[in-house]
Amino acid sequence: SHADIARAYIVAREAFEMRGFWEQVESLDNIASAQTQIEMLLEGRKLVERAARWLVRNRPRPIEVAATIELFAPGAAELARALPGVLEGSDRDAYEERETRFAQGDVPLALASRAAGLDAVLSALDIVEVASTSAHATDAVTAVYFRLGSRFSLHWLRDRMIELPRSSRWQVLARAALRDDLATLQRALTAAVLAASPATTDVEHAIEHWAAVNAASVQRCASMLADITASRTYDVTTLSVALREARNLVH
Repeated sequence: SHADIARAYIVAREAFEMRGFWEQVESLDNIASAQTQIEMLLEGRKLVERAARWLVRNRPRPIEVAATIELFAPGAAELARALPGVLEGSDRDAYEERETRFAQGDVPLALASRAAGLDAVLSALDIVEVASTSAHATDAVTAVYFRLGSRFSLHWLRDRMIELPRSSRWQVLARAALRDDLATLQRALTAAVLAASPATTDVEHAIEHWAAVNAASVQRCASMLADITASRTYDVTTLSVALREARNLVH
């Protein structure tokens, strides 16, 4: 409903403390370039829009604004503090590139760092959701979540989805649906790995133990991704097939 969408936007804005971010960016008038400010504001808008969509899809309705903010805000702040340490590979490279570009545009380093991490901090929603239903601490869930993204090429899949064309409304919707489904898969996979290991198990051991138990599914998924990589054909059809195969990691 329109009311739940409105509530979701309020939760997203407050849970990620976007008011302060927008005020800091606007305070850079006549200091940073207008282009830099616009890019940072767009990063903030994307976070709020994607977070609101996640909330509408994943939280009970009607959305309880105060309770939902209270649930997710601490995790969002904790993940923001953990960046970029928990990022790996292309995610770490992208963060550092954005941070450097913003800082070189006369943006204070702390604000440049925050803006650079807005894309990654959305994952706090999935991480808190897993942590709230498991015996594992949020930092452990965070470590497993991001390591799985690299270990099973989920981040590579996400990057290929981001590259899909957006010239029509249907292409935009298809692209968003694939990304949402992939994020749901990564959340479920994180929960499955953690459920298979005691709370005292370290990240690497937990993942490798789970991968050994599910070796057949892991191998099929790796083979499918290798075939798609070799074909260099990254469209909705091939990425949907890859996502379906990746779902078998959980089922």
